[in-house]
Amino acid sequence: MNISRNDNRAYRALTLDNGLKVLLVQDKDSTKAAASMAVNAGHFDDPADRQGLAHFLEHMLFLGTDQFPDSGSFNNFVSQAGGNTNAWTGTEHSCYFFDINNQEFEHALLQFSRFFIAPLLSANETEKERNAIDAEFKLKIKDDARRIYQAHKETVNPAHPFAKFSVGNLQTLADRERCISYELCDFFNEHYQAQWMTLVVCANEKLDTLQTWVKAHFSQILGNKASVKPEISEPLYRKQDLGKILHIEPHKHMQKLIVSFAMPNIDDFYRHKTVSFIAHLLGYEGQGSLYSILKEQGWINALSAGGGINGSNFKDFNVSMALTDEGIEYFEDIIEMLFEYICLINANTEKLPRLYQDKKNLLQIAFDNQEKSRLIDWVSSLSINMQHYDECNYVQGDYLMEGFNKATHEMAMQWLKPNNMRIVLIHPDVEPEHKTAWYNTPYKVEKVSPSWLDALSDINKPLKDMYLPTANPYLTKEVELFEIEKPQEQPTLLVKEPGFDFWFKQDSTFRVAKGHFYLAMDSDFAVKDVKHMALTRLFTDLFMDSVGEQFYPAELAGLSYHLTSHQGGLTLHTAGLSSSQLELVDELLDALFNVDICAKRFAEYKKQLVRHWRNSNQNKPVSELFSILGAKLMPWNPQPNDLADALKATSFQQFNEFRQDFFKALHVESFLHGNWQENHALEFQKKVAAHLQNATTIDDLRRPLFEIKKATRYEIELPCNDHAMVVYYQAQTNDVNEKVKMMALNHLMNQDYFNELRTTQQLGYLVGAGYAPFNTRAGIAFYIQSPKFDSKTLLHRHTHFVNQYLSNINELDEHSWQQQKHGLKTHIAEKDKNLRLRSQRLWLAIGNRDHNFDMQKRLLCALNMLTLQEIKDYALVLFDENRPRYELLSNAKVNKSQKIAVYSHSL
Repeated sequence: MNISRNDNRAYRALTLDNGLKVLLVQDKDSTKAAASMAVNAGHFDDPADRQGLAHFLEHMLFLGTDQFPDSGSFNNFVSQAGGNTNAWTGTEHSCYFFDINNQEFEHALLQFSRFFIAPLLSANETEKERNAIDAEFKLKIKDDARRIYQAHKETVNPAHPFAKFSVGNLQTLADRERCISYELCDFFNEHYQAQWMTLVVCANEKLDTLQTWVKAHFSQILGNKASVKPEISEPLYRKQDLGKILHIEPHKHMQKLIVSFAMPNIDDFYRHKTVSFIAHLLGYEGQGSLYSILKEQGWINALSAGGGINGSNFKDFNVSMALTDEGIEYFEDIIEMLFEYICLINANTEKLPRLYQDKKNLLQIAFDNQEKSRLIDWVSSLSINMQHYDECNYVQGDYLMEGFNKATHEMAMQWLKPNNMRIVLIHPDVEPEHKTAWYNTPYKVEKVSPSWLDALSDINKPLKDMYLPTANPYLTKEVELFEIEKPQEQPTLLVKEPGFDFWFKQDSTFRVAKGHFYLAMDSDFAVKDVKHMALTRLFTDLFMDSVGEQFYPAELAGLSYHLTSHQGGLTLHTAGLSSSQLELVDELLDALFNVDICAKRFAEYKKQLVRHWRNSNQNKPVSELFSILGAKLMPWNPQPNDLADALKATSFQQFNEFRQDFFKALHVESFLHGNWQENHALEFQKKVAAHLQNATTIDDLRRPLFEIKKATRYEIELPCNDHAMVVYYQAQTNDVNEKVKMMALNHLMNQDYFNELRTTQQLGYLVGAGYAPFNTRAGIAFYIQSPKFDSKTLLHRHTHFVNQYLSNINELDEHSWQQQKHGLKTHIAEKDKNLRLRSQRLWLAIGNRDHNFDMQKRLLCALNMLTLQEIKDYALVLFDENRPRYELLSNAKVNKSQKIAVYSHSL
């Protein structure tokens, strides 16, 4: 099996007698274990009269099995053992996955295996979970991605399974002559067979042990190695489905052009990445690129290539563009330019092998310097890879580029023809002729005029200012892994000057040729008032827009950069290969002070940002309540509507004055971490300091936090059909002991809260409790969003649950408490999986002034000392009816006018 050079895990692939493909992985360094089962069955397999059945089955498998009949038993077990579990249903696959501490892994595997052997699928549970499916459907009824997707479904070949409604609701999943549980059993028996499943298990155990467990627990899954999954016989598009313009009206303001080309299944191209390479050429953003020319015209704000739906007999190759107000008027001209750029590619076939080799080298470098991701995410993606790739490429398949294949390239380019195209235009000024089923999306379908198709087909040469990518300047340096100088447990304050701290740590753990650099700049002008806070956010967007073309080669070379706003200023973060990163930062800092930002782009981004903030009240109600909560607690984090009002009244001159003022006086903190030695860091610090030499210094700005002094309720109406509730309890001190008590209480309660209010009472799809700190102050948030119950009812149910929990808390015994503590300890003590996560943690510690970098150790120490009686006492104090807290309630507004003011009163 092909694995990365820095991958120290051991692998073994096998196939059980029932046909189940298994990949065993030993990771000696992992404190957690994980497993994922992918099934080659999804909503394409739904019976025509039972749409959403595959999705319904995915939910039902968690609600009891023959050996573990309690509906929440698996989730409870995993949660208490410091783990997580989840699942999803796609078009042709479903995936189930979990992680857990290593000690409990075998028992978790036993429980997990019964999902696929003997799920109960009981009639009682179907009644409740059908309501959850319906709540999930209603939750996304105004989600533009779902609405646009549905319009797509209704304009393809209706005989293709893509046309089916994938989610399901009370209507499609209602009981008929018999309870739907019987139909779930039939679907399970037909489609959940071992030969169509792929399992990944990863733990710190020996491979022989894992193999013994897997054979013991998963061999009972029914299967037949000889059985083959039936192929889809119908094409996604008939001839009459192509050559169409689909106008879709979005719910939120959006202007987007998608030019979509129909392709067959391209799985066989994965070794050469033929289609991905074409997407790389079309999506290029450097000088002379399609993106650069269209942006210069003022027609687009973004461009991407290669996305789109795909399946076992189809692939949509999409070129997607975010349009400006002007661009929407010129969409035909944009499409003509796309075909002119396609001509450029076709006319330069002899140059493509060199460009392909660049891309191949980058993918190989990325693979060789691959970092571990979250284990649960990694095993789930690996189980899906096993459905598509050969055994030797399970791990490397996504990174494989064996060589430029001229024949497959020319075949793929033949699909990028005008007569094989569909156009999707998403904009608010549609004159609709249809509304989609389920999501009520207004849309109109037009036939592309034959004369225009002929004109597009006649295009045979590119524009003179169009260019292919050139040699990448960021690939000139050899990728080198430097020797460890002196292993450091924590960062060193390498340079401390007035207003400028420079921290450094050479990585000695992950040993990849990568690194991270953070530079935080605090300025009084970032927080002078709401207008300045809005301008800070606008500047980040305009800067990223202005330097995009200049630094696109850096992105292609495995480097990334982001300028973001924080409370008090700006943060520049670069990441990726260490070889050329210091040069990149030098150039970025020069651009930060000197890059030209034109009035036209200012006007465009100001308009887009105001629209974005105005649209915020159309977010999910729970999201909007959390936004209000953040603004109430953090004065430097205003509500989106306030930011929009302030920015709307700002001129270009005021923006330029703000930009100059911002950099006049700064407090700067920076951190370099990764594959560098101290001499690199010192050289680097001098370059950074040179850019900042003209700024006077200020003290770092302390992020203000509003302390909740009394129980206060905020009530709001939102233009949404759902109602929502958020209740927030803030820690009264910054003491680490109170942080741990809040963490422990959340760990004890959150699964019970979900099981009772989501699964049993069926209040809604979004239900939960979570540890939620703001500006380092600990807190617990409880939230519910419901399509059926008003917010005061939700609050009443929440309060009743809390009271019941308190009345039963004495039933928690010492043995259970120690088990729960062990689960929480697994969460807190989890090691950094990769360089990125370690860099984030250390940078967060620097920002929080934790210069001993020992918060994890202090939390574990406090948790070890925490007694059962102390947590019981704390629960009574925290949930006392007079305890200071925020209760945020939202209800549906009858009309669609602007959000009304938030009303508040003390309780």
